[in-house]
Amino acid sequence: MDVLRRATDFAYKTCGIAAAIALAAIAVLMLAQIIGRLFGIMVPGVNEAAAFLLPTTSFLALAYAFRAGSHIRVSLVLHMLPDKARRVADLLSVGIGALLMGFFAKSTWGLMQDSIRFSEVSDGLLAIPLAVPQAAMFLGIAMLTLAMVEEFFNILSGRTPSFDDTRDVVMREREDASND
Repeated sequence: MDVLRRATDFAYKTCGIAAAIALAAIAVLMLAQIIGRLFGIMVPGVNEAAAFLLPTTSFLALAYAFRAGSHIRVSLVLHMLPDKARRVADLLSVGIGALLMGFFAKSTWGLMQDSIRFSEVSDGLLAIPLAVPQAAMFLGIAMLTLAMVEEFFNILSGRTPSFDDTRDVVMREREDASND
């Protein structure tokens, strides 16, 4: 089980890193546009590229943020519940969340397949295939679904939910490695 957990944590971190790279790319594009304006140089397609990188940033970071405990939760109420009731509430919320995310992943997959089938591209200066940002959305939602299913079984087996730990996933591994 620990091998699987380490593998999925690696996948979540990889998506988180890809999200950070997409965010940095947005910053670089915007900076290029600003500097270009100062020198009278037009950088075409920056707004469109940045608009497609934004969902990439948002969706790819979902699973990493979930595992790190960064998603918004109503923990004030949960902490006042008895342990058994809290475990049931955690199971229900993660289970329902996994089902919803699975539905969204399936829908996004269908949307992406339609975009590929009909060769849909964006309107504007850059003819970006719509399947590219949709693939990032699908990957992010699918990874969040996987993280929620994994967490459901983690809670079901009696372990503490990973999102109850306020330390970051990356920092936790570094601390664990330094303690060995």
